[in-house]
Amino acid sequence: MAIDFGIGSRFATSLGKAQITTLVLTAIANALAFLAVLTPAWQTADDQDARTRVDSGLWLYCPGNQQCWYIFSDNLVNYYEKVDVCRFLLIGDCRKKLLRTPYFFGWHYAVLIMMVIAILFSFGGVVALVVSYLRPHIRKVATVIMDLLLAFSFLIYAIALAVFMINAEMLESRFLIGIRNTFEKSYGYSFYIACIGLTILMFAVFAAMLVTTYVFFFRENPDQFDPFKYPPSVVGGPGQDYTVMHNIGSVTTV
Repeated sequence: MAIDFGIGSRFATSLGKAQITTLVLTAIANALAFLAVLTPAWQTADDQDARTRVDSGLWLYCPGNQQCWYIFSDNLVNYYEKVDVCRFLLIGDCRKKLLRTPYFFGWHYAVLIMMVIAILFSFGGVVALVVSYLRPHIRKVATVIMDLLLAFSFLIYAIALAVFMINAEMLESRFLIGIRNTFEKSYGYSFYIACIGLTILMFAVFAAMLVTTYVFFFRENPDQFDPFKYPPSVVGGPGQDYTVMHNIGSVTTV
């Protein structure tokens, strides 16, 4: 019976279990964040005038079955009309009023950039975790780097969602101006996927803190193999009988 004393034995330790838990949670959170960024349903609205569902994302705008618009071509398609609305008897006090809801606002760019940075930091944390696992001699340095990257990823991720929620509740972003009527927007599935990803990333940060605790405060070396923990047949040497030694005092013979 072949026994693997390498990677498999490392997973049997408390440190190895904490590392694999951190890896799995971070990978899931990263995948959900990436999926949320790719999908367009951060805000949704039912345009009753056009009888279609409108999905508005961080870089995608999909009006029903029509062609989706991209934020990268914003200067070409993100046009909307404004008119001057001036208050009575107040000269120079004129403001712009939207006649058509724009596809993207400036804060869409900000949230998109922060989400991409959070994903990159989280991926960097995974790389640092793998390095700390495969290179025990630099485990402490790699663990500190992992903690910093995951912490910054969580912080930027949370700020991105906070910026989105604050701006999504603004008057100009909360309603969709249709042909004749105005329709209220609601949060879509992409936003909720991002929230789930943030929650899982929070638990990944907690797991990373546990890894740091094992690395710095517990001396647990999975590379050391204690033959007395296993029978002689597993160690590979010849069978030996180990007997318990007792302290024998004076022997009285009659």
